[in-house]
Amino acid sequence: MAMPNERDPLVDKVSGFFKWMLPGSRLERNNIISSHECKHLLDLVYHNWLLRSPPVLPRESEAKSIKSEFIRSAKELKEAGIRFGKQEESYGLFQGVRFEKGMMKIPCLTVVDTTESLFRNLIAYEQCSQSQHLYVTDYMTLMDCLINTREDVQILRHCGIIDNGLGDDEMVCMLFNNLGTNVMISGRDRFYYGQVFERVEMHCARRRNVWMAKLRRNYFNSPWSLISFIAALSLLLLTFLQTVFTVMSTFK
Repeated sequence: MAMPNERDPLVDKVSGFFKWMLPGSRLERNNIISSHECKHLLDLVYHNWLLRSPPVLPRESEAKSIKSEFIRSAKELKEAGIRFGKQEESYGLFQGVRFEKGMMKIPCLTVVDTTESLFRNLIAYEQCSQSQHLYVTDYMTLMDCLINTREDVQILRHCGIIDNGLGDDEMVCMLFNNLGTNVMISGRDRFYYGQVFERVEMHCARRRNVWMAKLRRNYFNSPWSLISFIAALSLLLLTFLQTVFTVMSTFK
């Protein structure tokens, strides 16, 4: 057993082995529990990845105000004017999801051959544990909502949220859609991303956001469209001014 100020050799070896299964994730050794604190290897990986105690996201209102337990897919949210971006700050994979000012930021997840088996084991661990919050399960619920088709994967991949090590977007889509099968999800009062879901729903409920998104997509989706609009607006303004001057000169 390692002393409090000493490096735990077993923890170092386990961390080095599992690091290749969690590419791009934060695995800081100073946050790993010692070997005598963990129940087994999966418990060690679970607490290491979650940085021991993920902060609960603040809630602005009661969970019962959420009309739906789920949010739309990435494609549908994009059509509603929501932008996606990679979370650059080092919150950790699960803690870094934010929705502010019409943009959803999510830390990058690298999907490789071992991702599915690792997540299945971590989800099974949570389902059998006495944990108050199901962080991995809730994260999978979030990603399952966002990803319904390969187009959703493409949107998240282009934004840097998903690093597809499998090569096929359809395989990534199937992975997330199958992970939640026969899994008990968190209730509204304990869902880790409840505030994020609520903010997304509030954004989509505002018709102005949807109209502006359609306007940008249909008429301002390229620089030439914007130039054409400005030219037409300028021509309309000049015509109006010419008419005003003509009327004014008539009454002089």
